[in-house]
Amino acid sequence: MDTLKQFVILCLVLFSLGPSRSPVCSLVGDYVVMDLTNESGRYDNGYKEERYNYVLDQFLVEFGPDVAKGNGSLFIQRDWSDGAVNAWAWRIGKEYWLEIPGGMARFYLIKESGFLSTLCHELGHLLGGTPHRNSISYEGQADYYSSMKCMGRMLKRLGYQEKIDGTIHCEGRFCNERYAGILSLTSYYAELEKKPIPSLKTPSTDVVNRTLSSHPSGQCRFDTMIEALKCANKDSFSYIDAFKGACRGVGARPLCWFNPEEFLGHN
Repeated sequence: MDTLKQFVILCLVLFSLGPSRSPVCSLVGDYVVMDLTNESGRYDNGYKEERYNYVLDQFLVEFGPDVAKGNGSLFIQRDWSDGAVNAWAWRIGKEYWLEIPGGMARFYLIKESGFLSTLCHELGHLLGGTPHRNSISYEGQADYYSSMKCMGRMLKRLGYQEKIDGTIHCEGRFCNERYAGILSLTSYYAELEKKPIPSLKTPSTDVVNRTLSSHPSGQCRFDTMIEALKCANKDSFSYIDAFKGACRGVGARPLCWFNPEEFLGHN
């Protein structure tokens, strides 16, 4: 695992690995590594190993069948003692892999909903459709998949009780819980960037000329996941048609990372 992480720097740098292995995609580039030998450290949120393993087991139960539809198998490499606050995804042939260190579940900004959002983002690299390269979905597309296609299913699988308090409105169930996951995870991005926590009141004003394959800014990623909450499209994403499974207008991927004009005429 240590050897793997030495060459996992950015998802799209690793196309020299050969045809049998897809690129390795990470949740973030630079990341915190916690000292988990110090249980009283300020970074430890008190999450329990038993819950960590249970959630990962339930994730395999929920999404293993999705991968199996493509004749693949889903695996999770886990290590509770690993303090890396990051996560990775890759494929080897028909093996679909996630690596989820214990540090990702235990970081002080990460609530369980943020941990679920992380898992869903990494799965989005493997099932999120286009825009992609070598069938590995771009970072923004993995974010879009996360809150639209994945989070609600995991919340239901884990028996969450839906909270309806008007905090946010969305399509489907678990609006507030999905929003809490987005806010938890993007608070970590903000800490890494040394920027304010992303907010509904401060949407990104960036407009890209070319669709971004690497990690967008934390606010842009927040905006992407919020827009995904507004999209009621239940279709699976396509690796050919960039708009299948997505929304246009309300719920569309934001222009801070996605340029729709690149994909017009391909659907």
